[in-house]
Amino acid sequence: MERAALGPRIAGALLIAVGTLALAGGAAAQSTPAPPEPPAVAKECGETRVSDVLLPNSALALQQRKKIKILAIGASSAAVLGMGRGGTPPLLERILERTIKGLDVEIINRGFSGELAEAAGERLKIEVALNHPDIVLWQVGTNDALAQVPVEAFQLAVSNSVRWLKAHNIDVILVGLHYMRQLAKDAHYQAIRASLRRVASAENVLRIGRYEAMEVLTRTMQANGQPEPQDFGLSETGYNCMAQFIARTITVGLFARSPKKIDPAPPPPPEQPR
Repeated sequence: MERAALGPRIAGALLIAVGTLALAGGAAAQSTPAPPEPPAVAKECGETRVSDVLLPNSALALQQRKKIKILAIGASSAAVLGMGRGGTPPLLERILERTIKGLDVEIINRGFSGELAEAAGERLKIEVALNHPDIVLWQVGTNDALAQVPVEAFQLAVSNSVRWLKAHNIDVILVGLHYMRQLAKDAHYQAIRASLRRVASAENVLRIGRYEAMEVLTRTMQANGQPEPQDFGLSETGYNCMAQFIARTITVGLFARSPKKIDPAPPPPPEQPR
């Protein structure tokens, strides 16, 4: 009789357990927001190719806290955040919060004029300790190119800093050099550009091609009869285009999927002696 009575109890317990797991699974699914449509980029900014490199640490912050902290560093980091008028937040912050429902974005702007990559790398460690960012948005290369820093020294400085940030669970987005038409054929300037591309590829981090974006924007403005901007940092259109490019890049990176790991094929069996 006791065994017969235990049957319904066990069945009831199993039903409760299954129901609890289903509820937990539903709650977990609800805690992970559905991927939004990446924000558009204005027509005057030209077309841009967005990489789908994952921002794993920021994606985790989004899931757990619904908040991401962005540390902007570099010579003129304000130029990549977009214009904010009358006390309004930078355009980058507004686009991200509008695109991703419930997201709170905090931007810490620590740009420093004239700073070279090696010095910025040392300062990064202090800023990270003080602010605990999820993303470092680093505009780098222009000052090193103009200061004729050797390409090898520049590449080593940037690589070391990127590796340090990744080791401390911080996502990195590199923002490339300014576009200057008079330097389009300057060998050293272009070598620093190529060096930054190599770092981004080798370390698998995102790179925003500021030079390429400004080149497209300049051609678009000329085609529309508008005066050619002299410097990306001095153009409000340039500011806002960069903010749109970066917002789109971050949105895609937050919801990108890690590539599936493919197990290697088993080795062939050893040949049997004849």
